[in-house]
Amino acid sequence: MTSDSPAAHSLSATLAQLQAVPTLAGISPASLQWLGSQVKWRQVSAGEAIFIQDAWGNVVYLMLKGWAKVRRVLRVGNGESVQNRCLAILGPGSWVGEMAVLDKAPRSRDVMALTKVQLAGIPAAVFRELMVQEPQLCYQLACSLSRRLRLANLQADLSQQSPPVRLVHTLVQLAEAFGENTPQGVRIFHPPLQDLADISQISLETATMVLDRLMQQAIVKPLPEEHSLLLTQYTKLVQATRLL
Repeated sequence: MTSDSPAAHSLSATLAQLQAVPTLAGISPASLQWLGSQVKWRQVSAGEAIFIQDAWGNVVYLMLKGWAKVRRVLRVGNGESVQNRCLAILGPGSWVGEMAVLDKAPRSRDVMALTKVQLAGIPAAVFRELMVQEPQLCYQLACSLSRRLRLANLQADLSQQSPPVRLVHTLVQLAEAFGENTPQGVRIFHPPLQDLADISQISLETATMVLDRLMQQAIVKPLPEEHSLLLTQYTKLVQATRLL
């Protein structure tokens, strides 16, 4: 269930959560205080939409907890048949929906919650004003958009690579964006296999086979209780992506 109720967040608790987001670390205390007073909290349950493709955007979301996926929806034939494809995984610290607010256009993709997600909703006018006041935020968002473009360019090259390299590339990208370093390796969220296959541009059967092989070789270890994968030989995986 989606809840738009402003949960019982005190301003001090809100500011503490916002300060922990890397892209907000450089903004002034005054701007952070103002932003905290404007945030609208939202929780979305697993399987629910954060927003849908073609809807008009009047809010930018900052993901604080949980995981979601960006999904492209294609209607075929008479419009009754729908094909969905996962394009990317989003985790804590991700900005969601800023493009539609900046260019004042409809949402270009669905964003669906994979787990329970906590969001800080920022009204469009507040977001635009904050960007005017805080050049550091503009810089951080430009870096984020640049990374997305670079990733899109890399994904365009994946069709020339073998299925194992494609899947390893996806695992490394998840680790670079959201990985947690541990003494045993880099821990990442374990997305649904179909989503992992979609992003890697391979079939579900191939994704299952490649991931099983990586587990047999002890390069990747599943952590089912944490919905995570442990990349125990992360350096080896990174080296494999240099084939791109």
